[in-house]
Amino acid sequence: MKIDSAVVVITAGGSPSGRAMAEHFCSLGANVVLLDTEWPALRLSADQCRAYSGSVQPICLANNEPDSIRDAFTQVTQLFGGIDVLINHWQGDILPKLFDSNNQWDTPKTLSDTTSQYFLVVQRAAECMQQRGTPGVIINVAGTHLTPDTVANAMIGGLTQRWAKELSALKIRVGGIVPRHRHQASSGMDDEFIRNAEYIVSNDSFNGRLLEASG
Repeated sequence: MKIDSAVVVITAGGSPSGRAMAEHFCSLGANVVLLDTEWPALRLSADQCRAYSGSVQPICLANNEPDSIRDAFTQVTQLFGGIDVLINHWQGDILPKLFDSNNQWDTPKTLSDTTSQYFLVVQRAAECMQQRGTPGVIINVAGTHLTPDTVANAMIGGLTQRWAKELSALKIRVGGIVPRHRHQASSGMDDEFIRNAEYIVSNDSFNGRLLEASG
């Protein structure tokens, strides 16, 4: 896929990793849409993207409920006519041990809520790509602050393969990016995630697979 002039939606757009990803795709001439629930961080990301050749549009979600997600993607479609690329950041927490004295009783609900939000974003993006009628790309990304022992890494691989099979008939490719080693988030890690995302978008044969980033 050609990145120049593509419509790229990035979730967690106010996070450091989302901001770095947005700046890179704006520098390549893409039309970048940033989604987040935190307006100050979202505005900062948008401001840092305005120096580049691509355009940037921040959209602040009222919350992570289905209606808010649906409204955001409707707004994207109205502004740009559709979506070409979704870069969906998983911002969840470390998968707890089953017998952990510090484990909170609401952990199953927390995991369920996070997974539901992640699923809803991908579902809505795929619907918009289908309506657009042109090839699309969905990239499932584990937040760079996460480590290999997270629910994100455990689930992204399986979801990427499943969605790649389900969406192939619609000419929508699905890839994933996860961290390889345990470490603290760094600019080097952001850079490798960004390079991997650009590779997945540009490589029309990449589908149903994961790339690992080591920083």
